[in-house]
Amino acid sequence: MVRASAVFSQADEKQAAQRPVASAFVRTAPAVVNERLIGWLAQSQVERSVAEKALQLWSDQTQVSAMTAEETLDRLVESFAVADDNLRKLMGSCRTGAERPELNFEGPRNEPFFRQHVQLWYGRWLAQHRYYDESLAMLDSLSPDKVIDPAGLLFYRASSRLRLLRASDAADDLTLLLNNTLDVPPRFRLVAGMMLQEAKPAEGLPRVAQLMSDVQRRLDLGKSGEPVQKREEEVIAALDKLLKNLEEQQQQQQQSSGQSDGQGQMEQGIQNTSPASQSMIKGAAGKGDAERRELTENGAWGMLDKQQETQAKELIRQQFPPNFLDAISRYTRRIAEQKK
Repeated sequence: MVRASAVFSQADEKQAAQRPVASAFVRTAPAVVNERLIGWLAQSQVERSVAEKALQLWSDQTQVSAMTAEETLDRLVESFAVADDNLRKLMGSCRTGAERPELNFEGPRNEPFFRQHVQLWYGRWLAQHRYYDESLAMLDSLSPDKVIDPAGLLFYRASSRLRLLRASDAADDLTLLLNNTLDVPPRFRLVAGMMLQEAKPAEGLPRVAQLMSDVQRRLDLGKSGEPVQKREEEVIAALDKLLKNLEEQQQQQQQSSGQSDGQGQMEQGIQNTSPASQSMIKGAAGKGDAERRELTENGAWGMLDKQQETQAKELIRQQFPPNFLDAISRYTRRIAEQKK
């Protein structure tokens, strides 16, 4: 990590004085990045004309010194691409939507300065386009004290981890971003605060919504392999657990209501006869046991028969906002269509 005194502006120094500098992650100054680029070009033994073309991108010192950390990363990767065909093709495919080539970190590409920043740039692009699994393959191994844009690394890695329901890991990154990182863009800080709230453990309805959202994202990206199928099973299991809890709650409420009515009748000298057995949901399992369900081709979602599906929907209408049942119906129809 570059020492604070080497790269801070006066505003940064004031901010750093309020925090333990030893634990702060700091962006690398563009001038330092330029020097390291020169070293990589020399080590890679690229042709002189190619090196000069790459360094031409850093010739306007006024413009370079005013760049943000994100812009500095973009400029660095553009310079790498001047000297590297594989990276140049990857950048072109990202811009045009063409099939993206495999990244090859061999020879000079395996030098940490090159590899880490290409991974950061590509991982950021993947996260921005909702390829969260692929993004983490690029970002998981990176350390914020080894890259020129630590705020970007922590933000996009947290975003990918959160969308893949790795809430605890996402919260770790967000905490580092908000408490231990300087030069955090205001939009990162604002969104990170909201993400940190979202990273709290979720159960019940919020958990179902998260799982459904992840499946929908994968389908939107044209994916239907094992990870999608695993998420579908998690959705069904979460729905079953949710419905089981709702059934048990309603049974308990009806039993409690029946017992209260029975006590009132006893006070009037009227014999109460098994009110609890009359309060059960017709056709519902006595203990609310849930078995493994499957989404059928017609979009049925976990019920053994039409009657029980109707009862489950009625429970959800009673307990949750109206749009939740509509969301489940749209989700199950989409899954059914994908399976045809």
